[in-house]
Amino acid sequence: MAKKLLSKDSMARIGILMENETISAKVKTAGEEGKDYAIYSVKDSGIVILGETRYPWWNQFIGCRFKLPFQSFVSAIWDALVDLSKGSNKEAIIKGLGREIMEKAQREKEYDWVIKRLQEVYDHFCNNKGGADLEGSQGKSGPSVVGVVHDNQPVNVNVNIDGRHHKTVRFPDATGEAFLECELGIVGVHTTVSK
Repeated sequence: MAKKLLSKDSMARIGILMENETISAKVKTAGEEGKDYAIYSVKDSGIVILGETRYPWWNQFIGCRFKLPFQSFVSAIWDALVDLSKGSNKEAIIKGLGREIMEKAQREKEYDWVIKRLQEVYDHFCNNKGGADLEGSQGKSGPSVVGVVHDNQPVNVNVNIDGRHHKTVRFPDATGEAFLECELGIVGVHTTVSK
C-alpha cells in the first residue's frame, strides 16, 4: 500500500485548482503523448490517474488510463500558473516557484506544502482574487493590514495598530526578491517616578 502523502485539505485544494480550465487542460495533457484524457482522479499517495473515458472502472478494465507521478502533476499545474500570470509575477513563478515546488515535492516529499503553495500563488497572482479579502479589513483592536496589488505594480500598504498608530509601507509585486517587512515599536510611553 502506498504511503499517504496528501491530506483531505490538499485534496480539496486540488479540486479547486482543477476547476480552472487552463490548469485542468495542462494536467490532462501531461499523460502519454498523443492521448486525450477525459477525467482525472488523485490518490492520497500523490499519484494522479488520467482516464481516456469518463468511467474510471472502464478505464481500469480496458487499460486506457495513465498514472501520472506527483512531480509531473505539480509541474503541469506550475506550467498553467505561468500561463495564467503576467509581468513580474510570471517571472517570479518561472524563476522561484518552479525550483521551490520541485525541491519540496521531489526531495522532501512535502506534498501538502506544495499543493498549498500552488493554490496560494493561483489565488493571489493568477486569477485576480488576491487582494479582495484584504480590502477594508481595518481593525480597531490589534494589528491589521490593508492593501491590494494591482497589475503587478507596487502599492502602499497601511499597517494600523489600535486604530491610532499606523505606518505606510511600499509593498512590491511578486518578484520573489522582497517581502513585506514591518517594524513595530513602542510609541508615546510616559513614565512617572513616585517617592
